[in-house]
Amino acid sequence: MEDRNLGISLVIDGISFPLNIKASEEPYYRQAARLTNEKLIIYKQLFSGEGGVRVFAMAALDIALELVKQADNVGSADIMSKVNELSRLIDSNLAQE
Repeated sequence: MEDRNLGISLVIDGISFPLNIKASEEPYYRQAARLTNEKLIIYKQLFSGEGGVRVFAMAALDIALELVKQADNVGSADIMSKVNELSRLIDSNLAQE
């Protein structure tokens, strides 16, 4: 079944963003908007008196850092899985000799 487009509106820091997205991606957009708003609240408290751009930049950096960490962990898990698979294959071949 083809994924239909859906018009939604996300509010980030009180600003409404109308978007046209795939319906299947709506939960991800909503979760991303919630996360962004949560990070903005944290950094507004930490950097009270700072301009909005600095707060947004720190929130974006925080979110990007988590993404990079997760990607690194996934990569490490993939590598370890392949190492374990190769180890089993080597053990199996050695046992046959």
